[in-house]
Amino acid sequence: MKPIVHKSHRAAIYLIFMLLLLFVLVFTIFYSFKILGFTPIQIIIITFFSLIGANVNIPIATLRSKEPIVMLKSYTIFGIELYVPFYSYERVTVAVNLGGAVIPVIASVYLILIHINMLFSVLLSIIISSIFIHAIAKPVKGLGIVTPFFIPPLFAALLGIIFGGSMAPVVAYIAGTMGSLIGADLTNLHKLDRLGASFVSIGGAGIFDGVFLTGLVAALLTI
Repeated sequence: MKPIVHKSHRAAIYLIFMLLLLFVLVFTIFYSFKILGFTPIQIIIITFFSLIGANVNIPIATLRSKEPIVMLKSYTIFGIELYVPFYSYERVTVAVNLGGAVIPVIASVYLILIHINMLFSVLLSIIISSIFIHAIAKPVKGLGIVTPFFIPPLFAALLGIIFGGSMAPVVAYIAGTMGSLIGADLTNLHKLDRLGASFVSIGGAGIFDGVFLTGLVAALLTI
């Protein structure tokens, strides 16, 4: 029996689906930042550097690993390439993710400056968010510091509702992004040399946790 959908048609369907998904992602980011008070040109800059910067990590420090790191060494035997794991005490490169750390911090500082009258509420929300996220963040050997996927944005939304009033989306965005970076990454810097990973990125989850999810949840507060 012949397949109902030809392979070339299936590839076209996948491509269309991915383009639609990308369109929804970009549209949602645009809408989220528009709600937060950014101008169109600022939204374009933030969106572009967030999407591109999600895969850009800027090295800032090098640590000596206190845990063995699993490395792979390749051998070619009779034309077959084999990979053999071995342990090594290599140096740990600590980097800052452009899309998941640098851009959200710049956006948060900008929002704080244009809503300086909300400074006390914003700082209180950041402190509470950082403490909460630090409590749920877990170090994962070979990977880094991780947090549950949806909890930080939802908790930030709750803080926005409690402390933000009419500016709930702004407070939620700042508390979510800054709370994640401080609570999960910065307060766990002393653990990075014990993770058994050769590379650790601050804000490495990139656009999803730093911009997309928190920005989306913040925008939904206006509905």
